[in-house]
Amino acid sequence: MSGDTPWIRGGLRIARAVLDDIERHAAQDYPSECCGFIFGPAQDWALLDAAQREENEADKYHRLDPKRFPRTSEMYFKINELRAARTFEDAARAERPVKVIYHSHCDAGAYFSEEDAATFASDHQLMWPCAFLVVSVMKGNVVDRKLWVHTPGTNEFEASTIDTV
Repeated sequence: MSGDTPWIRGGLRIARAVLDDIERHAAQDYPSECCGFIFGPAQDWALLDAAQREENEADKYHRLDPKRFPRTSEMYFKINELRAARTFEDAARAERPVKVIYHSHCDAGAYFSEEDAATFASDHQLMWPCAFLVVSVMKGNVVDRKLWVHTPGTNEFEASTIDTV
């Protein structure tokens, strides 16, 4: 997978305006987790130059079936899977692939949680061809952000680098 999608290994560069918008999104949605996609040109695999906000559907699922979906948007994010699949396909066709899925953690660090890992890796395989940005929001203020990448052959994720440009 990484031959066609080298960004899954990390070492990415993000436009300052894009990171600022993501951090505004995280602060605005607090105390709920925000989520979305980050894109960049296929010909410059490490560059991230656009973001798209997505609706966190965790509360909707929790209201419909609280036993099956016990977490609310304050502790969990859920992106519509059909919309996500279409976004990945459309972006790849446009040669501006989704390189990162981002979300925030409320009153918690910018770590990649067990729930995040279980959502994005299964049977030692990465489920979506991207890296992951987690933004930490404490009491409404962004305090940290970290890029996470899948460790091949495992269900684990490790921190990577992301620089602003």
